[in-house]
Amino acid sequence: MCGRFVVARASSELVAELDIDEVGDDLPDPSWNIPPTSRIAIVADTLPRGNDAPDAQITRRLEAASWGLVPIWAKDPSVGVRAFNARSETAADKPTFRAAVAKRRAIVPASGYYEWRKHPDGSKQPFYIHPSDGPLLFAGLYEWWRPPGAGPDEPWSLSATILTRPSAGPLATIHDRMPVFVDPDEVTSWLDPRVRGDGHLVADIADRGAIVAERLEHVAVDPRVGNVRVDDPTLIEPIAEADPT
Repeated sequence: MCGRFVVARASSELVAELDIDEVGDDLPDPSWNIPPTSRIAIVADTLPRGNDAPDAQITRRLEAASWGLVPIWAKDPSVGVRAFNARSETAADKPTFRAAVAKRRAIVPASGYYEWRKHPDGSKQPFYIHPSDGPLLFAGLYEWWRPPGAGPDEPWSLSATILTRPSAGPLATIHDRMPVFVDPDEVTSWLDPRVRGDGHLVADIADRGAIVAERLEHVAVDPRVGNVRVDDPTLIEPIAEADPT
């Protein structure tokens, strides 16, 4: 799973790294302890409304979204509290995520994320998992929502989820699930709005994510990260892993 992550750089740095064409309003500030329901930055490729012709210009956008996907049919946004992750094995079939898999795929840029290793005595040790340099990219999905019966002036809310898969490589020693990682070379094919997504597309990006996982580093960090009110750069500083005995 992915229930806490880090974005240590400003949005302006992401614009250059990810070839962003348009930047949305109210992008979140850097944070070292991002929990579900927070505002996060997502990347999406879009076509002009009503124009999916082969020569239509694709626009890559960086937007702020709520972390926890709210499907368009939801009666209220509380659905998103439980939908901050989507299992890659079933996302294309689940009503909550099915439409987003088909048409609204995203990248969630990060610096790294946290996961907890459970010890035999029941204690848990948090780890910070990150690349040696550059951004860490998660495969995600996004949706637009507004209340049922809303008038034409009611604004739409943007929300997103992060896809997960079984852990691979060294990360399997920490937790049995991990985010679906995306290599920078795979971003355009994953986001392509002309391609109708399905279970095969999701399975393919999830399989390729195992290669990225092999390149990641992980270090034990302070258990203070479990407190969502703590948010500072010291959270990602390595510490000695606690001895569970």
